[in-house]
Amino acid sequence: MGQMDQELQNKLYTEYPQFFSNKDKTPMESPMCFGIETGNGWHEILDSLCWKIKQHEDNIKWHREYLEKKNPEKLASEPEYFPVKFDQVKEKYGGLRVYFSGGDDYINGLVSMAEAISYSVCEICGNKGEANKGGWISVRCEAHRNS
Repeated sequence: MGQMDQELQNKLYTEYPQFFSNKDKTPMESPMCFGIETGNGWHEILDSLCWKIKQHEDNIKWHREYLEKKNPEKLASEPEYFPVKFDQVKEKYGGLRVYFSGGDDYINGLVSMAEAISYSVCEICGNKGEANKGGWISVRCEAHRNS
């Protein structure tokens, strides 16, 4: 599809800088430096995904701080959590792909759900869409089917 408009990308970068810190790396370090390689229609999916990831990470932080104060010996047995950082966000085979490091099973589930939802959302405008039947696979609404 191409590139999300800079204004929409910047909204995500500003609201969730912790997830998009790889955007400032070189191409040898991270493909995130190329920006969000999807159409504007998936902005809301990505915004919702980031919001849910942030909620989860805030809960983990709160939980760990609570244990540190109330039950430090239990904190030592908690699994280590590495914050999410996106390595690449793009369209592939008609669907959203979010490659990332960090997270846990919950984050894996959130990303899988966002990717699945993209197959019913027009990548251009965000309206209800479906994948075409042949050629280059893309998800489009009726209005953008021939775009």
